[in-house]
Amino acid sequence: MKTPFFTLLLISFTWLTAEAQFHTRSKKAVKLFEAAVEAKKTRNFDKAKELLQKAIKTDDTFSDAYFALGNIHELYREGNQAREYYQQTVKLSPAESRFLHAWYFLAQDAMASGRYQEAKELAGKYLNSNSPRKRKRLVNELNLLMKNVEYALEAVNHPIPFDPVSLNSKVNRLSEQSFPVITADKQTLIFTGLSELGDENVYECKFENGDWTEPIPLKDINSAINEGTCSISADGKTMIITSCDGNRSRKNYGQCDLYICKKVGDTWSKMVNLGPAVNSRNWDSQPSLSADGRKLFFTSDRPGGVGGRDIWMSTLQENGQWSQAINLGPEINTPHDEISPFIHVNGLSLFFASNGHLGMGGFDLYKAEFVNSEWEMPENLGYPLNDHTHQLSLFITSDGQTAYFSRQYRDESDNVRSKLLSFEVPAQIKPQKVSRYVKGKVYDASTKQSLAAKIDLIDIETEEILSTVESDAENGEYLIVLNEGAEYALYVNRPGYLFKSLRFDLQADKTHESKELDVPLDPLKKGSKVRLNNIFFESDSYTLLGKSKTELEKLVKFMKENPSVKIQVGAHTDSDGSEKYNQDLSLNRAKAVVEYLSQKGIASEQISSIGYGESEPLVPNDSDENKAQNRRIEFEIL
Repeated sequence: MKTPFFTLLLISFTWLTAEAQFHTRSKKAVKLFEAAVEAKKTRNFDKAKELLQKAIKTDDTFSDAYFALGNIHELYREGNQAREYYQQTVKLSPAESRFLHAWYFLAQDAMASGRYQEAKELAGKYLNSNSPRKRKRLVNELNLLMKNVEYALEAVNHPIPFDPVSLNSKVNRLSEQSFPVITADKQTLIFTGLSELGDENVYECKFENGDWTEPIPLKDINSAINEGTCSISADGKTMIITSCDGNRSRKNYGQCDLYICKKVGDTWSKMVNLGPAVNSRNWDSQPSLSADGRKLFFTSDRPGGVGGRDIWMSTLQENGQWSQAINLGPEINTPHDEISPFIHVNGLSLFFASNGHLGMGGFDLYKAEFVNSEWEMPENLGYPLNDHTHQLSLFITSDGQTAYFSRQYRDESDNVRSKLLSFEVPAQIKPQKVSRYVKGKVYDASTKQSLAAKIDLIDIETEEILSTVESDAENGEYLIVLNEGAEYALYVNRPGYLFKSLRFDLQADKTHESKELDVPLDPLKKGSKVRLNNIFFESDSYTLLGKSKTELEKLVKFMKENPSVKIQVGAHTDSDGSEKYNQDLSLNRAKAVVEYLSQKGIASEQISSIGYGESEPLVPNDSDENKAQNRRIEFEIL
């Protein structure tokens, strides 16, 4: 059994001196005990153990010696031995106040082993004592234990569906695999692996022919020193990685720092330290990156937090610098430890591990949702996903269907190992919103050459920019995540080109399918034309709807950035109604757009309007879907 995970008191317990009343009549046992005390003073604990064991052989009822041996084994995290000696202590002297700490240890040990009812009874021995030796901190810990026991006993009676399956042996070929992360399209798996030689590196697998390929170490990233836990953006193009101790090429601010690197084509850039706004003189690790790579959650034990290890957050600003890290506050963090954060690609669901919130013992996994600009109370993910052992990392795919995690175990030789597993996510713990993605390539419409372009995702209702990504400069690839339940405008921008306007209505679209969509950009030259997909009018009217503002402001910005450009706004209708009616309606709609631009300060000589009516359909007007395609606003460079 593994040692319980709780703060050790570094042999601060009071051992009796010769003047005190020992629980033995053997003078020889007392002399051996006193010699052990002297050995303890010089921190010669091996000698102290030897002398105490001789004292017990001299008098096997000598509870003072058992207690002292329990102290030493607890210090060295030798839980089995500490338990044995503490159990003998309280058996021999159950009412002795100076042995009170033994009840504390045994209660925590029982909790760490899942012996909940026993833990409750043992904790009660400590809490119900009138001894002045009771410590406030330990009382607080045992009060939390009592609450956890009540929760655990209830949770065991209401299990959630949980059937984990190990990934294939090719993936789990190292001594340890941990902290898995996966791209939004579920095609790339990256994790931290530990070799038999103790070298910690980052590995990558691809999903091919229905299974994961053999892991390949990322040679552009791995070095002679350890590369620890990492996180990637949804498109797999940005990585935040932990590097500890540092060397000549990597100057750390603290024990462990967070670094960033970018992928262009198939090559990762050199790792760059995120700087003092993110990193501290302390331990900074376990990053989790938002879908667009612009918001970073991580674990740190720096001063100024709520507890020991807390979850912190930093945001990538418009100037390319990371903001000063902020603590997520007492809604998430406790006076204990919160670790291994994972922000789902929806940007709203935060999963993390904690030993301070209500749980099953040790570190449990929790979920907190971001609602109305604040974090709601975290919820325990339930039993048997959580149990008395430690659960330390979790990753849930963009569609909310599959979770990946690592689990420790001991092999035939009693060595600690870990492997990667997956399970189907039960409804009780699914993210608040699941997500889809749109991916493809951006390229020059004329030359077909791949282009690096900025891609903005905007909520049409709120006009908020939700995400910004860039297409790959080498191959033009992009991927952007869209949460279900909203209408989005997607803009693809590159200087020297017309911006591309796309629309995704994830309120009306119930297919839950992601899309692959290549985006050709037209060079900024005479005759280039682009469709504006996010301008809306009242039915059979040329009155602009309020949700058109996002698109109209995008057009205003484009015109102001290109003051020498002249455009003609053209409107088209379907074939419903008379030809004259449609001609008039289309002209008035085009004029409405031009009028908006004029009110925003665009010079009249830059803009003009034309109505095409039903004369230039894109597709036959033989269905509602086709008619919707034919009703459109475009502008053309003159």
